[in-house]
Amino acid sequence: MYLPGYVKNALDILSSRGYYAYVVGGCVRDFLLGHSPDDYDITTSALPEQIIEAFEGFRLLTVGLKHGTVTVITEEGNIEITTFRTDGEYTDHRHPEKVTFTGELKDDLSRRDFTVNAMAYHPNTGIIDLFGGREDLKAGIIRAVGDPFKRFDEDGLRIMRALRFASKLDFTLEENTARAVHELKHLLSDIANERIRDELNGFLLGNCRQLLTDYSDVICTIIPEMTDCVGFEQHSKYHDKTVYEHIASTVAAADKELVYKVTMLLHDIGKPAVYFNENGTGHFYGHAKVSVEIARVVLERLRYPKKFISYVLFLIENHGISINDTEKCIRKALLRYGEKEFFDLIKIHIYDTKGKNPAYMYECELFENITKATQELIDEMGCFSLKDLAVKGDDLTEIGYKGEDVGQALSFLLKSVAERRCENDRDRLLAYLKKCDPRKGDK
Repeated sequence: MYLPGYVKNALDILSSRGYYAYVVGGCVRDFLLGHSPDDYDITTSALPEQIIEAFEGFRLLTVGLKHGTVTVITEEGNIEITTFRTDGEYTDHRHPEKVTFTGELKDDLSRRDFTVNAMAYHPNTGIIDLFGGREDLKAGIIRAVGDPFKRFDEDGLRIMRALRFASKLDFTLEENTARAVHELKHLLSDIANERIRDELNGFLLGNCRQLLTDYSDVICTIIPEMTDCVGFEQHSKYHDKTVYEHIASTVAAADKELVYKVTMLLHDIGKPAVYFNENGTGHFYGHAKVSVEIARVVLERLRYPKKFISYVLFLIENHGISINDTEKCIRKALLRYGEKEFFDLIKIHIYDTKGKNPAYMYECELFENITKATQELIDEMGCFSLKDLAVKGDDLTEIGYKGEDVGQALSFLLKSVAERRCENDRDRLLAYLKKCDPRKGDK
């Protein structure tokens, strides 16, 4: 296993003082999977004060000292170094009441969550795998270390971590681990919303399609508003799936950017609330508006950033807009929504279509054509936002415009350029404005 120089140096410093030390956890897992680790953690027999002494002269962070962790800061990267430990009782299903330092690597590895994260490595000993992590990596399995019911009862967040790792690695959960996830999902109700959000984000950015379906009960535990979507038949020629199955398919279809994944997870969450059946056909008029209100509650509860929430709600609210590839329609949409926003709405249409009855997949070609036509129009005209307009607010104040009239005039000129009534040239725009002054109602 290749180790960067700063990591090997840290191991050497500890070993030279007679301590056992190993890189541990995710970096070993990622190496065995053929990936380059993002960071490195070290576990050691050295006590916290001995770690501090060994790294005298380095910049150190000691905020995790009571749990035996010292972070060593180097120019190449940071390394968390933690003393071998065992955990005490978890009375809150999240944190141990106390930790006990130990001199045995086995004790430290046995407290970890999953076998694939419970392997250690030192150049002199090779990989130490006491719980079958390598075999589980080969088999594509997430398995709890020891009794999964005990592991999850200790820390309920491990339930979402199990799903996140399975999604990230495209693995499945081992049978007993999966059973524990289903039976102990209620523990997630006591976990801080921010921590749930972070695990959910990682889960959505992985290969989560089948996991969303298999563990819908877990998703509904952290998002109770989703419950009515599970098993809800749509009775529509456009849909061969339930509302929840459609949602899962669209999440899988979305590009791996969080804003798209979260949008698709929540875009149809309001459908059951507005459903009505007319002569055997299901209708969901107004579901986007209801989905926005439900999504707002979900996103605020999970403490997503305000700007992120605002944009996701915008995409949900407009995910069903009618668009075509005519220049008039595209111009109108660009002026109304903006360039980036309109491109994103086209993407949402594509993801949504990929979750529908396969008979309607041909619509994706239409949306691809709209994307192409939109880009061509932007390349040709280059002015669908005020920042690209050749006339600015100061130009208008110089010729007597004040207050709200300035904004009104700028919008008028932008629309005139977009509709090809005037070129985007400062002098021509000012002359056109003089001729067709919007303050006089001449538009």
